Amino acid sequence: MNEGKLSKKNPIATKIVNSQHENNSHNSTLQDTQVLSKSSYLKDVRLTIVGGGGIAAIELPKLARELRRQGAIVQFFVTENCLKFIGLDSLRWASQEEVIIHPTGLAEHICTTDAVIVTPATADLISKSANGICSDGATTLIQSALGLKKTIIFCPTMHESLGFSPIIEKNKEKLSKLEAVYFTKPRKEEGKDKLPSVDELTINICHIINKRRFYYNNEKNILITLGGTRAMLDPVRCITNLSTGSLGIEVAKTFYAMGTHPTILAANTNKEIPNFDSENTIHLPDYNDMYDYIKELKVSKYDAFINLVAGSDFLPKSISHSKISSKSENLRIDFIRAKKIIDLEHLKKIPFKIAAKLTSENEKEGIQIAKELLTNKNLNAVLYSNSSTTWDKKKEHSGVLITKTNGHISETGVKGKKEMANQFYASFKKFYDDKTD
Repeated sequence: MNEGKLSKKNPIATKIVNSQHENNSHNSTLQDTQVLSKSSYLKDVRLTIVGGGGIAAIELPKLARELRRQGAIVQFFVTENCLKFIGLDSLRWASQEEVIIHPTGLAEHICTTDAVIVTPATADLISKSANGICSDGATTLIQSALGLKKTIIFCPTMHESLGFSPIIEKNKEKLSKLEAVYFTKPRKEEGKDKLPSVDELTINICHIINKRRFYYNNEKNILITLGGTRAMLDPVRCITNLSTGSLGIEVAKTFYAMGTHPTILAANTNKEIPNFDSENTIHLPDYNDMYDYIKELKVSKYDAFINLVAGSDFLPKSISHSKISSKSENLRIDFIRAKKIIDLEHLKKIPFKIAAKLTSENEKEGIQIAKELLTNKNLNAVLYSNSSTTWDKKKEHSGVLITKTNGHISETGVKGKKEMANQFYASFKKFYDDKTD
């Protein structure tokens, strides 16, 4: 078996993350219309935002700039009613592009971009789109995109009375049955369907576009564990660990944004788990509950298992059914070794598996322990971290990603949770691309 030295970044991961460093130089001044890149989830993807005539149009500049932060190139094609709620200069500033209202001899109503986002998708726009009505440039562009089978994402906003209309419901259903047409879930509030937060809407748009780009008719399901489990001592006391679950959340976000479907098994975390449209979160703070849940889980539908939960290594031999008295000067509790989640036999059926290994040994010894875990459990990758730096608030979380491909083990230094998540996804994508080839 060959053991490699620290290697260069996986090129897929580099592609995902490289634009984070563009325009970030402290030695230059950003132009007023520029944005700081957050990721390359949508790198070089050309988007047309069709703006409808609703109050939610005031969110369009924020949405355009956030999509650009993910790497997209954005242009607006709006209805005249849209301009009753938002000004042209705001849309020009947000997109760095001229806004189209009326098509000219250049035939701007023919869709030439990669995807169309209809927002706010009013009852008027939805109904016209469903029935092939081309009353202006924007509605004609939507029909062109339908004819070309471009990805079209409707982001509905309307009063609930309109949403309950059987005609509008039928129009939504008609559109949903068409190839490449998707609807985002609205935020229901004050008797209205409203747009989700800009961050949430952006990540859902990334998911839909990348799902169709990379996993068309081949949905990928990812099982992710995260957080720190607890072991109960009595009804009110427990022992736990310092894991926050933040790395697992970042991994889930990256896999979701790139078009897969994560199922999150969450132990204790002080971080907010994003509310994705196609994500399922199950809260299992007790180690025994998580172990038993996974033990009974039918894993045949999962394409990857990413085990990042900080599980309980030891459990109390018995749990007191009543609160342990605090009057005693000393307390003795016997612990027994816990069964490991990663040892569950049926998890071997999942094709791609990643785990994390935290030790207090020096890096050389710790990496060797992680390699043994990689080999003994037949994993695709292990993230090694050292306990001396993992929770150091003055330093960015760093580690070594150890991967195995065709019997060859390589090591890649990773710094920061975003880079770790990108490398995880890159390893997964390469694994399935190689299988397809």
